[in-house]
Amino acid sequence: MAESAQNKGNSHALRPTTERHGTEPPNVTIDQMLENLNAYLDKRLGLRKCHDDICQKYSIKYSESGLWALPDIKRAYGKMQRLRTYTNRDGLSVILLKQIRQHLQRCETDKLQHEKKAEKAKVRALAEQLQTVKKDKERLLHQNDKLLTLLSKRLESKASSSSDNSDADINTHTEITKDKLKVRLAPVIIKNRRTETENEEEYEEDGERRTRTVKKVIKKYVPYRTYQPATPEQVDKWSKELPDVYKQPRKVWQFLQRLQKIYNLHPLDSVMIVNVNLRDNDQQRLTESVERRIGESQENIEPGWEAVQTFLFELKPAEVNWAKITSCVQKTGESVAEFEERFRQTWMEHAGLNNNIEELCEDTSIPFKTIFVNGLKPEVSKTLKIRYDDWDSTGTTFMQIVEWSAKIERTQEVDLRVLQSKTLSYNNRTMGYEKSEYQRHSREKTQERFRHCNEEGHWIRDCKLSLRQSDDDHLLKRFQQLTAKQKQTLLNAVEPQGN
Repeated sequence: MAESAQNKGNSHALRPTTERHGTEPPNVTIDQMLENLNAYLDKRLGLRKCHDDICQKYSIKYSESGLWALPDIKRAYGKMQRLRTYTNRDGLSVILLKQIRQHLQRCETDKLQHEKKAEKAKVRALAEQLQTVKKDKERLLHQNDKLLTLLSKRLESKASSSSDNSDADINTHTEITKDKLKVRLAPVIIKNRRTETENEEEYEEDGERRTRTVKKVIKKYVPYRTYQPATPEQVDKWSKELPDVYKQPRKVWQFLQRLQKIYNLHPLDSVMIVNVNLRDNDQQRLTESVERRIGESQENIEPGWEAVQTFLFELKPAEVNWAKITSCVQKTGESVAEFEERFRQTWMEHAGLNNNIEELCEDTSIPFKTIFVNGLKPEVSKTLKIRYDDWDSTGTTFMQIVEWSAKIERTQEVDLRVLQSKTLSYNNRTMGYEKSEYQRHSREKTQERFRHCNEEGHWIRDCKLSLRQSDDDHLLKRFQQLTAKQKQTLLNAVEPQGN
């Protein structure tokens, strides 16, 4: 009852009003609310002073955006747990909450950026792979079109030619498509191949002399040339072993020459090997140049190789560096053949000339031969100039000088081996004589008798009697150096004691 009366007395205090409590101000953003709350807490709890104090006390270094490192956050949290003043603890708690939130936000941002970079790299790799596949597809289609065009031309020429010429075309055909495999021309000669020949013979019919054509199958020497192109595995292997085309084009040309001699390569094979390491425009330029030089029949092998050489030498102009050429000398233990190959390589790279190996072997220029001779070992170079006084004439080729140098080197090696064998035999004879003299002298000495023991068969320094006497003399000298008391004590100790 009392409570009801009290409520009735205060009923005017519970009367509802028309005011709306908690209504948000108009046009207020989240950033503005956070800024106002931060300003209030900063003023209320002294956050700025608390922040500066804790950073100065614990040497906390923060970034430009005010972020702390994770170890600093943990250290400040441990400090906050030990504080008893609620004002400082409240301020530090608010600062730590802000730092922890910013740290988590930064971790999330870094994670998203890392994932974004990984996705971009994956997309870029897929795009490059797609571009490579597209280029390979276009290249294969282009080659297929060229092969079909060439095959159609072959078929047309075969259909229009006569039976005689068609047989010759089959025997010396340059390119045949067989099971989608390309066969080109190469200098492989097969003798005594069966072939048909036509002869005209005369005969009489109705009293008239007439002629007729007779075909016979006989064995006859026919130049039959075929060519098997390099396989994709070989092209891939050789292209990986190829030097840098743009930096060392002359080494690339030497590498291709070596392959051509070993595997009997066609110029188009060299084009495929080099194109792997060339840019697109250079690939097209090299292919068109070689195909134009070898012709549609692909029988012009030498002009095709000349086109490859011209293209490679145009990639990087020949540089002239006489310092490297003159510093190329024969090393110790290096033969003339090894030095000749290294010198020729250096000359081709730094002489500023576009000579090939065959031209250098037949070269008769005096500077080329003089630098090579001066680079030989002094004994070989001096002997060469004395024995062959026409080495610097215009009629002497570089290869002749190399052969003369190798001959002189072999002769000097033989002379050196003979001298070493004579020296070794002389030393052996001298050592044998000294050893026999030593044994004879030792035997004569051991047959004498010695004055100490009157026995023979040993040296005086090994005589036991002499050693024993020397020991007695030494003990006597030491006994004489003792005092009278020490002598008496020693004699009493040595003399036997009576019972």
